[in-house]
Amino acid sequence: MAETVEKSLDLSLYELHRTYHEAITDSTKIAVTPKSLQSELTCPICLEMLTNTMTTKECLHRFCAECIITALRSGNKECPTCRKKLVSKRALRPDPNFDQLVAKIFPDRAEYEEQQEKALAILSKNHSQQLMSTIGDAMNAQAAHVKMINRKKNLPDDLLASHCQVGDGLNEEPGMDLGDTVPNRPRKKKRENRVVGLLPSEIEIIFKPHIDIPQATVTRIGDNQTRFIKTLLTASIDHLCKYLKVTLAIDMGIEQVKPEEDKVKEEAKESTENETENGESESKKDDDVDNVKDEPKPEAIQNMKIHVCQVPGQYIELTGPETLEMVIEDFWKVAKPLELHYQFDMESES
Repeated sequence: MAETVEKSLDLSLYELHRTYHEAITDSTKIAVTPKSLQSELTCPICLEMLTNTMTTKECLHRFCAECIITALRSGNKECPTCRKKLVSKRALRPDPNFDQLVAKIFPDRAEYEEQQEKALAILSKNHSQQLMSTIGDAMNAQAAHVKMINRKKNLPDDLLASHCQVGDGLNEEPGMDLGDTVPNRPRKKKRENRVVGLLPSEIEIIFKPHIDIPQATVTRIGDNQTRFIKTLLTASIDHLCKYLKVTLAIDMGIEQVKPEEDKVKEEAKESTENETENGESESKKDDDVDNVKDEPKPEAIQNMKIHVCQVPGQYIELTGPETLEMVIEDFWKVAKPLELHYQFDMESES
């Protein structure tokens, strides 16, 4: 009599630890909402509802057929959920029963997915609005902080307005008033010798007359003997000398016109051409030249020089090609406007 061979079945880890439930044989109904089943019906790869479900034979995790096949082709030879090794598609099997379960729970799947997309769009829009509102509040707070700092520094209003434009919110008009946000604080008294409102490439200069200029000349210049200007650091001493010569000549009433002698010579030349036949040109030309010699010659500003004084009474003459940036670096280490002293001679033009 042939002996019967006993067969043993090896249970998987899932089968060993799963909890068994008794079958429901009466008319009891269990109500389950689709939302509670969302995690069970969602593909871990695409996070969408399972389509053409494929189940791994080892760990029994479910994925969309297209998702898991694409993952295996890309070189990920493991389960995306538990990282258990998957050799190939042979480690997968179709699960049509699960597809029927999904179709039973969601008979109109297309309508359900459309509702999900609409809900996702609404959530995304609300999130974007909240994000933009938060950004607008942060920009308003930053503009208010800048305004408070500028009030402490007593910066000009035009620079303050440029900062306030940054804080315009989404639903607010440009140039909003931040007076309600920042309390009004009394301005501190400006410190002496402090230069504000200057760009990094600019400098403020105070021109004063040199002590060697005669008092009569200083009196002739009048109230403009001390001048305040703002210029670039790249300006040279030659540029400042030309500027002072023009402005001082205007203040002192020195006209920058063509000498009368040149005019008389031009008239004499014209008369020579027109009166050659009468023989009167030579005598008239001599008379005009004599009249020019008798007239007083116009004044002119000559030998314009600019000095810097670090120590009272000690003046250092600045050369022409030297720039203001070089002057500050060499002679002016204090944080106040640069003080320069001008000197010139009054001579008659030849």
